[in-house]
Amino acid sequence: MREFRGQFSIDGAIDTAFELFSPLGERKWVPGWNPELLYPPDVTWALGQIFRTQEEKGEAIWIVTRLDREARRVEYHRVEPGRYVARVRVDCRAAARDVTEVVVEYTFMALSPEGAAEIDAMTDEAYAEKMTRWKRWTSEWIAPR
Repeated sequence: MREFRGQFSIDGAIDTAFELFSPLGERKWVPGWNPELLYPPDVTWALGQIFRTQEEKGEAIWIVTRLDREARRVEYHRVEPGRYVARVRVDCRAAARDVTEVVVEYTFMALSPEGAAEIDAMTDEAYAEKMTRWKRWTSEWIAPR
């Protein structure tokens, strides 16, 4: 098992910032993000929701395993069959009226030797770069609003 934790700030109100981490909210700022909402039908973000995305190496199935809108926390489990399972936690906190601090934690568990090799190759530096990209992308989306 491998864990990564990072944080960044968004120059935007917490309600706006938190919604950016919903399945459809990420479509606004993540290049190529196009989730297929599977269950329940006609729901955009809910506890127990299941959706699918296409990743670099194939399909990923996502499940919303925790959703606390009041505390602005969400947890997903992402299954990449034959490779690994990733738990993704996002916690948003108001740092000021129009500034939101975002903490993102990933925990990876291998499902195969290939998945274990991928996880072993992950670095803290690459994760820090990912958080830098997320800050840039969310800021670019939120700035004109």
